[in-house]
Amino acid sequence: MDITNLIEPFENALKNPATEVRQWKSEQRRRVVGFLMTDVPEELIHAAGFLPYGITGGDAEMEMAETHLQPWVCSYVRNSLSLALGRKLEFLDGLIIPHTCDTTRMLLDLWKHIRPFPYMEDYRLPRQIDRPSAGNYLIKELERIKYGLEQFAGEPIDPDTLKQSIILYNHNRGLLRRIVDIHAQDPTMISSRELYTLINGAMVMPRERVNELLIQIEESLDKSSNHEVNGKFLRLLLSGTLLEPFEILDLIDSCGGAVIGDDFQNGYRYIETDVLVRDDIIEALAGRQLKRIPSAAFDIKDRPRRKYLADLAEEKKAHGVIFLHQSFCEPENFDYYDNLQAMKSAGIPAIRLETQFGRSALGQMRTRIQAFMEMLGGGSQ
Repeated sequence: MDITNLIEPFENALKNPATEVRQWKSEQRRRVVGFLMTDVPEELIHAAGFLPYGITGGDAEMEMAETHLQPWVCSYVRNSLSLALGRKLEFLDGLIIPHTCDTTRMLLDLWKHIRPFPYMEDYRLPRQIDRPSAGNYLIKELERIKYGLEQFAGEPIDPDTLKQSIILYNHNRGLLRRIVDIHAQDPTMISSRELYTLINGAMVMPRERVNELLIQIEESLDKSSNHEVNGKFLRLLLSGTLLEPFEILDLIDSCGGAVIGDDFQNGYRYIETDVLVRDDIIEALAGRQLKRIPSAAFDIKDRPRRKYLADLAEEKKAHGVIFLHQSFCEPENFDYYDNLQAMKSAGIPAIRLETQFGRSALGQMRTRIQAFMEMLGGGSQ
């Protein structure tokens, strides 16, 4: 089967998420709880009987949010709030905002004031996760989130139902990781754009349906694979908070490149770690969070992000690294110097591109990406 037809539902879901979600609500007669990227425990939302919906961006009039937020606030937050103000998130019944930076810490109260949902909650992630107390704190925080969801649902979350949700999401992450591996081995099988369409589309679709489609996609790719690399390509590692805009992937593919690794919240970081299926479910959810890939907002003393990225680039045999930074993202910009020095020490060329949700200068990016890839010299695997 042509995987284009199988990928199409993911593309449609990203283009018109309201249509997808409203159809689900009409059929299931259940509610939808959204979340900002991305450390929110979706398994709890799912087990409570709600559809988890990741707000990955969209076509929004940014000026709406700029009447409430300073222009130097990151464009992802401004875009998300603009979607709500433009009534493009009216299908949501609830919202969870993880504390990942100074902006997200103050966002919930503002959102409640100007566009409230019936259920709204913060998810207060620990900052110093190397401390022994971090695990206990996170368990209590997850219990608090669980209790709030139960109150909104009007009934307790059944432990067996939560285990089944964990199994469902673990299966989803495993399927996506398998497709990531196929792409890294041979990007002619599935392009960078198609790969990240699957990952991001999964965030806005019912996971049961997603898994059915991913199983078919994986089977189709396995049947088509000859286990040999088709052609030569430049292996690129991308790093940043969020992958945006997706057109960057088209530029990379058109220049003979392939994205073979990343640490994006809407990329590999989203699917890298599973939840251990065990009796103490909340502790297992906390364990997954504490083992996630380091990020600008979630670094680990014994596994600093700069070392993680340098090791990842070497492991994936990357020819180069593109740092993709949102304008005014202070955590990302703070990390940049150390990350760049780590790449220099590893002998891996790197470039930094600045982006904004809905406002990236694609022409300028095209020129810089082409120049960077020409400088890499058209390396092969």
